[in-house]
Amino acid sequence: MKRKLLIIISIVVLLVSAFGWNIYQKQSAKIIHLTAEKIAGLKAEVAKQNEQGFVKPEFQPREVRPKNEEKNVYFGDLHIHTALSFDSYLFGNRIGIKDAYRFANGKELTSVAGEKMRLSRPLDFAAVTDHAESFGLFIGCGQAELSATQQEYCQSFEKPSFTVFLKLKQIGITRPLVRPMDHCDGDAIKCREYEDTTWRQTQAAADEFYRPGEFTTFSAYEYSPSLPSQGKMHRNIIFKNNTVPDHAVSAFDEDSVLGLWRSLEKNCQGKCDFLTIPHNLNKSWGIAYSGKTIDGDVYSKSDWALRGRSEPLAEIFQIKGDSECGVGAGAVDEECSFEKIVPICENGIDEEGCSGKNSFVREGLKKGLALEQELGFNPLQFGFIGSTDTHNTTPGDTEEWDYRGASNVYESPARQRTGYLGNDKYKNIDDVKAVLKNPGGLAAVWAKENTREAIFEALKNRETYATSGTRIKLRFFSAWDLPEDIINQSNLLTTAYKQGVPMGSVMNTREEGQSPVFIAWAMKDPLSANLQKIQMIKAWIENGERKEKVFDIACADGLSIDETTGRCPDNTAKVNINTCGVDDSKGAKELKVLWRDEEFNAQQSAFYYVRVLQNPTCRWSTYDAIRLGTKPRTDVPATVRERVWSSPIWYSH
Repeated sequence: MKRKLLIIISIVVLLVSAFGWNIYQKQSAKIIHLTAEKIAGLKAEVAKQNEQGFVKPEFQPREVRPKNEEKNVYFGDLHIHTALSFDSYLFGNRIGIKDAYRFANGKELTSVAGEKMRLSRPLDFAAVTDHAESFGLFIGCGQAELSATQQEYCQSFEKPSFTVFLKLKQIGITRPLVRPMDHCDGDAIKCREYEDTTWRQTQAAADEFYRPGEFTTFSAYEYSPSLPSQGKMHRNIIFKNNTVPDHAVSAFDEDSVLGLWRSLEKNCQGKCDFLTIPHNLNKSWGIAYSGKTIDGDVYSKSDWALRGRSEPLAEIFQIKGDSECGVGAGAVDEECSFEKIVPICENGIDEEGCSGKNSFVREGLKKGLALEQELGFNPLQFGFIGSTDTHNTTPGDTEEWDYRGASNVYESPARQRTGYLGNDKYKNIDDVKAVLKNPGGLAAVWAKENTREAIFEALKNRETYATSGTRIKLRFFSAWDLPEDIINQSNLLTTAYKQGVPMGSVMNTREEGQSPVFIAWAMKDPLSANLQKIQMIKAWIENGERKEKVFDIACADGLSIDETTGRCPDNTAKVNINTCGVDDSKGAKELKVLWRDEEFNAQQSAFYYVRVLQNPTCRWSTYDAIRLGTKPRTDVPATVRERVWSSPIWYSH
């Protein structure tokens, strides 16, 4: 088997072990690669930012909800990095795991540059997912006594820079991945001991902050092999409870995700249960749904089955962009241009440095329909979540007005992350990338109660949806027969669960002559703009060809769907760019619709999911323009239409 293994991470990880261990409890006053003068300069800039030029919501306490057989919605973040992650540390972050959980519960944090960050409402659940490839490194260099080799190594990178970080990421990407051991003086046993100690500390922090019924935490980490040109095919591993394997499998242990899944199945036994969640499909250079591993091996039938067992979800939205779909990469609708950070590949053909067809979840779901015909089962029946991928230890900080960048001091304060030099110009390409990022999304689940068991069950069953950061509530069901007035009945949920299936499910057995009906019910985020419309996305296989269609199925403001375009007319909702105020007279607080697929063909396997759009609100870069007293940049949108995406419902022929 030919291996072209990548060592981007190993080189970057080598840097990190020089930076000390005391990062769990509090922010360090000493930042090795930032002088006191530099920090003072950043804080002086922050002090000049206008934080009063726009309206922001008052903090809302957590709403604790009792157990509900018809399920409650819970919002969380399953992709969080703290100072324990090598890249986060290099970016200047010194805030650790416990403060991540405190922030999720509503505590205010202050960045190194002096910017204050706080959620408008606590999260319901969270999982810190630091890179397993970082585990043990801080402990090694934090030992009381170090050998001359260790001292030399740990001191050699005391003043790294972002420039050095970027250069090192380009070195030796085809050499075999080798676990760095200088931090443990070349002793493999010590290295393993340090790694496992870090993993135990990660678990202990999750257990300390778990409060059943109020706030749920999970033991978790990120598995992070790398690709050329800063590509990614990473996965977060989430464990159901505190019965977990003794060792967190990293890219140093298993260079292929197939090895990761096999190791997890072997070592996660008894009460132990796990799932994996891939992210940044948009930056996978087509590997995500190519049917090949990171090193080019083709999936066998048993490999596909292994993936289907292990991976019930995909993270489709986060700080590095949207992975739902791409115009020019198999998609047909205009909303597929939302928050893109890398260009679409020419003709949608997968290649390095751009997003092709196999880099988007919609195409991955279509491939699953085709694989079902070939294999006899669909290994790509996955649901959706959003999360942040924050590297600032700020889980769930997705509101545009509170966004402080994604890479700590390299994207803070506002001038730096927006790239202003006074004339609406940016300094270099890194600033352009920073301004293309977004605050990230949230994972929403429907569960009976806020416990590890209930939320994990919802994740496994895919009764989940992704948000772009908003907290819209969304229900989505399918059935073969429902009363026409079901959406107006008080027993809607009871009937929908009894006679149909919720998001993430496969439709029940069909009787001859029936076509599916769907319930979509959305309620606005009470701290954000009104709703604009609901869309249905359908895809199917017809004569061996993958097809899709987007239907607008509910319009706000009493508007009717245009028979020619199939779209809701513009409801003319506006945003005041100077204050970011919105017009509450437009849009709906709730949209509810019963929709029947009049084009249903029982001979064609298909999937359906809904997308709900809000009225426009200010993009984070516009809030920063207000902070700086400048006009919004013209090379990115001034406003954004926040949205949510339900997990699909499948019909199998």
